[in-house]
Amino acid sequence: MKSTRLGRRAFLQIWSTALAGASAARTALAGQAAGGGTVLYTGRFVPEGWESKIVFVSDHHYWPGHLENWGGGAQITTSTDRRMPDLAEVLNEERPDLSVHGGDVISAGGSFFPPPDEYNRQLAFAKAFYGRLTHPFMPLLGNHETLEASYTDEAQLGAWTRHFGAPYRRHDLKGWRIVGVNCLLPNPNGRYGRGNVFGLGRVQMDWLRASLKEASSRGLKVIICTHVPPANWVDRAEFEEAIASAGCVKAVICGHRHINSAETMGGVPVLVRTANVIAPFSYHVMYLYPDGRVLIIQKSQHFPFEDFISARMQQRSPMGSEADRYLTLGGPSQLPLEQLKIIGSDAEAAVLDGHLRLSSKSGRALALIDVSAVQNARLTLTAVKSPGEYMGAVALAGPDGAGGIEATLTARYSPDGKVFLVRNRPEARQVLARSWFNIADDVAYRLTLEVRNGRIFASWKNMLNLEAPLQSAQPGHFGFFVDRGTLFVTDVKLERLAG
Repeated sequence: MKSTRLGRRAFLQIWSTALAGASAARTALAGQAAGGGTVLYTGRFVPEGWESKIVFVSDHHYWPGHLENWGGGAQITTSTDRRMPDLAEVLNEERPDLSVHGGDVISAGGSFFPPPDEYNRQLAFAKAFYGRLTHPFMPLLGNHETLEASYTDEAQLGAWTRHFGAPYRRHDLKGWRIVGVNCLLPNPNGRYGRGNVFGLGRVQMDWLRASLKEASSRGLKVIICTHVPPANWVDRAEFEEAIASAGCVKAVICGHRHINSAETMGGVPVLVRTANVIAPFSYHVMYLYPDGRVLIIQKSQHFPFEDFISARMQQRSPMGSEADRYLTLGGPSQLPLEQLKIIGSDAEAAVLDGHLRLSSKSGRALALIDVSAVQNARLTLTAVKSPGEYMGAVALAGPDGAGGIEATLTARYSPDGKVFLVRNRPEARQVLARSWFNIADDVAYRLTLEVRNGRIFASWKNMLNLEAPLQSAQPGHFGFFVDRGTLFVTDVKLERLAG
């Protein structure tokens, strides 16, 4: 049977009713936040009731000491030593039940050609990365995991398996089984044609069938993770028959292509996810539900790089469309807005598939957190900006959104800067601090805007910090905005701070 392309809508079945009891923005009124603050509002936009949570991240392409950004500058290997601990920190903050690392964690095997001592250093570096994780993890093989350019014998996996264990494995969670397969197929003497080929082979295929049969007998739903998409395997027809007949496979998740795309095989969604080695340094959070739904949220480790060329991001983003970045297999998860006041004559907002979409075509769309006015407080926002003029967060605004102090990112150079703090008052507009640091469209970031003891602080994680004194500051409202564009928000939190 042949693998075919599938649009997102073909994956989704419209729910007849909203999820009972689901909340778009759950509020913790008495919880204690980090740094002694009290959490006033938390919006995660994820429907309640999920059984398990996993993270999938692929194509790290770590090479410590490598001084070239490979692939036309798109694959960022020069900052390996900085990216590795940051990604471990970000994944640990997600607190998943399991993280799956879908191959090409290092950069060898065919395209990069490191010498043996450098290859061993890469393996040791990857092992150190896994050692930083505070949750269970599953490393998988990619086509750049071996030293040799041509994969001809399983003995070539010896060094990798000594570090990381079996080349294919499974991990059981509440209600779910996560199966990781090795898609490298030995091709001695060009048995399948020239170069490397991909598939499972007889032994692994039998193991997979047995694992799926046992999962089905126990009522477990299954996600299969691999590096190269099965449409490129020599035994794809047999694999398709295996997952179709098992009846328990809800999705196949892959890497390798460094883009987001969707296909179907045997009635099962096959999702290819973008790479961690290219901007915006993505990973994918997956919430797994008892009825077999899978909510997938594209996130980023909020990490820039020195050689960043913003023009590259003006081309079609490897993240794809909004529907590619955020989706629910089994039916869209649209939830109501709660405790957010949307302001703007052309403003639109919706919570769908794990994120909040805020947009305005002609003016400003502002989302104010609808709690009592506060003075010393901290807003933390994780978001991606699609094309637009301005976006950012606001502190100490009036109940109608007027006034206040904004931490603003703009799409083009201006006298105010590319990133700046500005006080907006009816009688005057005052830039308090500025920078010309570039953050282009489709790059995810984490912004923290804090007012404390007469000063205001804005921090874009791993990017830059701005701060300024406040001669006078009345209590007000916090929120976030976008001008003539779209903002995708995955996490937002407001904390009251001690004075």
